[in-house]
Amino acid sequence: MKNLNSGFSAALGAARNGGIVPRVFVFITAKVRATGAPVSIGFWTGDEDINATVISGITGLPEARSYVGAVNLAVSAISRVSDLTTQTVTVEMSQIADAAQQLVRTYDIRLAKVEIHEMTLDVASRQLSSNPEIAFLGQVDGAPVETPMVGQDGRLTISVISDAINMLERTNPRKSSYEGQKRRGGDEWGLYSSTIATWQIPWGQKAS
Repeated sequence: MKNLNSGFSAALGAARNGGIVPRVFVFITAKVRATGAPVSIGFWTGDEDINATVISGITGLPEARSYVGAVNLAVSAISRVSDLTTQTVTVEMSQIADAAQQLVRTYDIRLAKVEIHEMTLDVASRQLSSNPEIAFLGQVDGAPVETPMVGQDGRLTISVISDAINMLERTNPRKSSYEGQKRRGGDEWGLYSSTIATWQIPWGQKAS
């Protein structure tokens, strides 16, 4: 069970009488195509650019980040499940936003790490109720750019899959071999693995 901080919990508890103003934050760490260096861009569902301190999904520590607003950001519902099903979350935004264009056309977002945070705004002051809480940690699984016809709307759609569950489902491409095992501190467990399959082991009778 997730433990919410007191500010977020109080805002949710007061929503029945006072209303609620939810906000979603998306932070994507891509790569510079020329060098492979990591570069991060944040987006949120607000109407202006802001600086916010969020709880990092990697370290669990507060981290100051910048988020770009007014990009028509929409994030699909995040399912809370108790099994090992790989969850997919869809992140959509306007494809004409400068920051969105920079993300998909300037940077390489293949397998980019994605952190999604959630928080509410105080109904009266419109300030964050608390530091945004991590809601989903994943990686980009696809980012098609839909170019619309004249007079129609276009969207940038990013598919994000669960990072932890996806790692559990990955297979190790390394094959078992004597040479491969020997690299681990001189392990010679597989010294005779290439010939042992041809050995004839007598069982229950005297060998001829």
